[in-house]
Amino acid sequence: WCDALFMAPPAMLELSAQTGDARYRTYAMREYWATVDFLFDPAEHLFYRDSRFFERRDDRARKQFWSRGNGWVFASMPRIIPLLPKGSADRRRMEALFVEMAARLKELQKADGYWSPSLLAPEGSPPESSGTGFFTYGMAWGVKAGLLNAQQYRPVVDRGWAALERAIQPDGRLGWVQQVSDRPEKVEASDTQYYGVGAFLLAATAVAALDDRR
Repeated sequence: WCDALFMAPPAMLELSAQTGDARYRTYAMREYWATVDFLFDPAEHLFYRDSRFFERRDDRARKQFWSRGNGWVFASMPRIIPLLPKGSADRRRMEALFVEMAARLKELQKADGYWSPSLLAPEGSPPESSGTGFFTYGMAWGVKAGLLNAQQYRPVVDRGWAALERAIQPDGRLGWVQQVSDRPEKVEASDTQYYGVGAFLLAATAVAALDDRR
């Protein structure tokens, strides 16, 4: 499943950096690209959560691409790219994938700054802060890293961050976090989870770092 691309590979690459043993990096990147080759849809420039969703369609015959699942993937690349040797084939390929995904995600951001739980089904969709947090993080990092054009992508970042700020509830908790799942589902203002807070904090640090450039 695509979520795993955020979780294991960055740790394996850091092991290589800490130990000087390239085998961890080699293994991580081999598995990363195997997952990309299996789950990435080149027509939509997005990831299926897992193989069960290859043929699944919504009631309008649209493919189902889960926001948070794609968020895990998009947020994995800012954690991996800096650990790859500059000019290496892996780094060039990942930077290209990052830019490709960013362009599609830019198109799919809703006017209110959020991304819908099912990325191709924005109509009537609720706010959802975990996918939005990961996408905002990635976009801000990409601008800071020089991979994304600031004029085109800074407005995407600003809309995403404003949406995340609005997701903070009166009691101080982050709301509108879709609960544990493997697909788009309903979301309520009172819904929160630690991974949503983590995505929010990643976005906050990346936006703050971006603002430091001014």
